[in-house]
Amino acid sequence: MVPHPKSRAVSLLALSTAGSISCMLLALAVGTVWISPRSLFSALSSLNSPEPSLEKAIILSLRLPRVLLAFAAGAAFSVSGAALQAVLKNPLASPFTLGVSAGASLGAGSVILFGLSSSLAAASGILSLASAPLAGFLMAMLTVGILLRFSRAVDPDLSGTTVILAGMVISLFLNALLTLATALSRESVQRLVFWQMGSFALKGPYAVVVVWVTALAGISLLSLFHRELDILTFGDDEAVSLGVNSGRMRVILIAISAVMTGTAVSFVGVIGFVDLAVPHAVRRIAGPAHRLLIPLCALWGGTLMVAADLIARIVLAPTELPVGAVTALLGAPFFARLWMHAGRRDR
Repeated sequence: MVPHPKSRAVSLLALSTAGSISCMLLALAVGTVWISPRSLFSALSSLNSPEPSLEKAIILSLRLPRVLLAFAAGAAFSVSGAALQAVLKNPLASPFTLGVSAGASLGAGSVILFGLSSSLAAASGILSLASAPLAGFLMAMLTVGILLRFSRAVDPDLSGTTVILAGMVISLFLNALLTLATALSRESVQRLVFWQMGSFALKGPYAVVVVWVTALAGISLLSLFHRELDILTFGDDEAVSLGVNSGRMRVILIAISAVMTGTAVSFVGVIGFVDLAVPHAVRRIAGPAHRLLIPLCALWGGTLMVAADLIARIVLAPTELPVGAVTALLGAPFFARLWMHAGRRDR
């Protein structure tokens, strides 16, 4: 007996939610200091209690912010990737191919390399802490603005091929500028390289709140546009016949995805393959309908990022691996296998 589509969707969401919670609890318990399940739940249930304990200090100060930040960033990357693949009708489309990561890297890298923080940032602890992420976010948004303006000048219809090619050109140019800046300021190169490889360590509650709020807002908006995302996957002619202004909607959806990704990249660095691998995997299991695809991408992407960060913490403990390297090592073979399987199926 074939299950009803609605009941299957509910089952997928329930199982994915349970898997996400289980992975987050595991990440809270495992590390250089092992916390037993009883101690973990005891510490979580008494977080507001003033009574001190080692487990509570480790969870509240170190692991909980890290796990929450990793989940939010993974959800933002995955949902943005799913949206852009639909908008641009290209399975390799992602926020990173549009130059978002290159722009954020140049903005944050300028602050890291040259200390380009304003006097206001130097006078305020929060602003000083946020100077590099703020510069990265602003530069990422400027990059997307230039991308859309340049693409529209070349192709008023903003076809997917035009946007992706323009994004690649802009990314190469910005990466060249960052390489030049790195050569001129070698004292801070190690700090810049560490930031670019991605990390969730010691980010604090400020980063968690900003990334979570931006991710939730962006995912909610993209969920509201699930019908438009479905229509755009069929092409511009079908979109026009169904009353959707494809050019205007494409700009809106790219902007939402760019804000989500730009915010996350500015705080956690460049972490690839999650935005490519997760949407493809979810589509194979849940189908192409974005009403279900978006929440599942958020859950799966967040879970994958938490799992990758856990591996980065424990595989060579106490040495910590770059999260970006872990996601690439996990994601590249997985994505290649998906692609090869799809190619054999289509022949």
